[in-house]
Amino acid sequence: MNTPLVIGALIVSVLLMFWLFSVVKATFKAAFFIAVIIFALQILTGVGPQQVWAEVFKIFSGFSRWLQNWGGKAKPPSGFVSGFSLDSLPGFLELFLIMVS
Repeated sequence: MNTPLVIGALIVSVLLMFWLFSVVKATFKAAFFIAVIIFALQILTGVGPQQVWAEVFKIFSGFSRWLQNWGGKAKPPSGFVSGFSLDSLPGFLELFLIMVS
């Protein structure tokens, strides 16, 4: 066996194991923190976990809608792409002007 190769593999394995433990530790910390926040909200204000998750879902759905509409000015008008060809220079210029504006 090649001793330096075995030593290198052991070092990489130990480093990966420490990294994995830190990821698992951070995951448990985050889960515990979220549980404490939801429990505190429920005790102090009467807001339940279903209401919290409904608000989180609303925020993420609004964010996804924002991403879908992002850059709406650069999109060509409907029906324009279907009749577009590179052979027609005015159509190409119109698309370029729509994208630039």
